[in-house]
Amino acid sequence: MPDEAQDKEYRGVEYRLLPGSRTKARKLAGIAGACRFVWNYFLAKNKEEYKRAKESDGKQPSISFFSLGKQFTQLRKEIDWLSEYSFAIVRYSLKHQADAWQGFFKGVRKHPKFHSRYGKRPSFTIPENVKIKDGRLFIPKVGWMQMRRKGGNPYPDGRPIRATVKKAGRYWKVSVCYEIDAPRRTENGVAIGVDLNTYNAAWTDTTGERGMLDVPKLDKKEIRIRRYQRKLARQQKGSNRRRVTKRKIAKWKRKQKNCRKNQAHQNSRFLANRAEALVREDLKLKNMTTSAKGTAENPGKNVSAKAGLNRAMLNASHGRFNQYCDYKFGTVVGVDPRYTSQTCNACGHVEKANRQTQCRFKCVSCGHADHADLNASANILASGIGAAGRGGAFSLETPVIRQIDGVFNYPI
Repeated sequence: MPDEAQDKEYRGVEYRLLPGSRTKARKLAGIAGACRFVWNYFLAKNKEEYKRAKESDGKQPSISFFSLGKQFTQLRKEIDWLSEYSFAIVRYSLKHQADAWQGFFKGVRKHPKFHSRYGKRPSFTIPENVKIKDGRLFIPKVGWMQMRRKGGNPYPDGRPIRATVKKAGRYWKVSVCYEIDAPRRTENGVAIGVDLNTYNAAWTDTTGERGMLDVPKLDKKEIRIRRYQRKLARQQKGSNRRRVTKRKIAKWKRKQKNCRKNQAHQNSRFLANRAEALVREDLKLKNMTTSAKGTAENPGKNVSAKAGLNRAMLNASHGRFNQYCDYKFGTVVGVDPRYTSQTCNACGHVEKANRQTQCRFKCVSCGHADHADLNASANILASGIGAAGRGGAFSLETPVIRQIDGVFNYPI
């Protein structure tokens, strides 16, 4: 029997937070402002101390959360207005700064930056003792606030362990992290292969069924955003109308983001309900979407075309889709993406001429014709389950997955 820790998982749920009065809304903004002040104060202090230590070859200051927390306790005694806000909430902003410093010294993150009142979205985190009752959230030294979400709380038996309050446009939202019992996943012994594209997602499973999934269609929203961006370029910096236009751009970008999240959830849930295991290409999405403009000495080629391809790939939201699949499937396997679209699933012949167009596939060796993306998804599935061509990809006499060292094999 697995221990209790292995039976627990974490899920985040986003709600609309209703302050109920202008006084409480100002208090929320005040907490976010206090967190921003503390972040900037200690960032400036640590930068100055590091500079002095470097010049004098002295001891570098400690940037751990424990050390910063002790300094914050002293700072709170010196600045009276900080005591108006929750000690734990404001101090937790230094946890983010300590993590940022550690990531910077490890070389995996950029140098921590100062937070601007206008550039940084107001936010703060309730790190512990999150109280939720009857659809209301308790914020220390502020009071109870109503939470609203279409469909309500999907985890009524979950234990809230952390809550992050942030402002999105004119509204306040809260993301609550719940500790829940591990959900029961699909256990039918079926594996499914997925080929991700900028215009669809093709899938084929071991029962022989296959199909296409849509990606977000955001052309109309993109047209509206570009129109507002052109308007923004003509407006005077610092004017009220320019701020209104910026809010409209942010609004429509939030709509785009919500569409991507919704489509990724719908597609991943559809596939997770059909199969127990997912086979996908091991794509390096960050490398695939880098700019091609190059440098002034060595400029890139086809920069405009590559920029358009990057936008289409990011719009398809493959990274978010993969993230959702990681926790919805029992087993996820990545395979080598090379030649999956040029290989014939019927005979295994590999040749560039097999893929005649973007969607048409016809093998020059055996004459097998199919949709190019569906053929690729079948090859991905066959590669993931250790089969050779179509002959073994759909053989599933016994619906059991044997998983050894992260690689599963079906009886062929």
